[in-house]
Amino acid sequence: MVSKFSIFLFLTVLLQLGSWAKSASTLENFIQCVSINSELSVPVTTTLFTPNNSSYSSILQSPVFSLRFLEPSVPKPEFIFTPLHDSHVQAAVICAKQFGLHLRVRSGGHDFEGLSFRSETQTPFFLIDLVNLRLINVNIKDETVWVQTGATNGEVYYKISQKSKVHAVPMGTCTSLGIGGHITGGAYGSMLRKHGLAADNAVDALIVDAQGRILDRAAMGEDLFWAIRGGGGGSFGIILWWKIKLVRVPEIVTTFNVVKTLEQGGTKIFYKWQQVADNIDEDLFIRAVNRVVALGTNSTDRTVMNIYNGVFLGGTDRLLKIMQASFPELNLT
Repeated sequence: MVSKFSIFLFLTVLLQLGSWAKSASTLENFIQCVSINSELSVPVTTTLFTPNNSSYSSILQSPVFSLRFLEPSVPKPEFIFTPLHDSHVQAAVICAKQFGLHLRVRSGGHDFEGLSFRSETQTPFFLIDLVNLRLINVNIKDETVWVQTGATNGEVYYKISQKSKVHAVPMGTCTSLGIGGHITGGAYGSMLRKHGLAADNAVDALIVDAQGRILDRAAMGEDLFWAIRGGGGGSFGIILWWKIKLVRVPEIVTTFNVVKTLEQGGTKIFYKWQQVADNIDEDLFIRAVNRVVALGTNSTDRTVMNIYNGVFLGGTDRLLKIMQASFPELNLT
């Protein structure tokens, strides 16, 4: 007589085999569809990774900052697609729509919330990782730069510095940020008081919409172009390129870090920072970061430490005059 457990085990195996067969069939259909709809051939072995592939985990985990997103209970993509050309992304959207596949898009940089590579409500899903799309074309004459969205802040800064010592883009201080998600979130940076956000300086873009069309600013219209500059990544399409206006900066830029604790009058200094941070000279940006730390190496007592990070578009002589007049409490010397 066959036991109930044996029947249950048999049905479980059948379901797993059915799920595996369906997954394999979906992947095969996707590969064929992308190849048909791409301008360039798709090298499957270097662009598609499944959980059975040895590189799958390292690719999935490479930009993950929070280990809780790697827990077994968190849904993982059925496969990862790392396109090598704009048309590969376009084809992926067309094929995802054709086969009813949910997708997530990652620009290649870090993502603290994990929204670009996980899905709690739309499963199964696959991940489009733009890490290979990182071309940067700097045009000093026009004072613009075209950037593929897989490039990072650090790569953009370096490329611009190779062409000019007096140009920059007003983006964030974290060099590992992927440009695609950074600008769609606004792109807060240390030059914002004088030059605004990077989103304010974006003058064009190329985006793949839900129909798989590649649109520039003129084709997408001003409403959509407004929305993608701060409306959140993945909300309105997949950004392929950003065109950003370069801003002029002096050859000499000064930075500083000053630490103050509660015992050093930290509360009053922090209050003063709140009063002057938005009114001080626009060439100066001062950020305050608060942390709880031990009072000593072997002490269990705690205190609050305020760290003041400053970036000044100019030399030390003028910076010290501004600080002495507006924020002497920080005692910058």
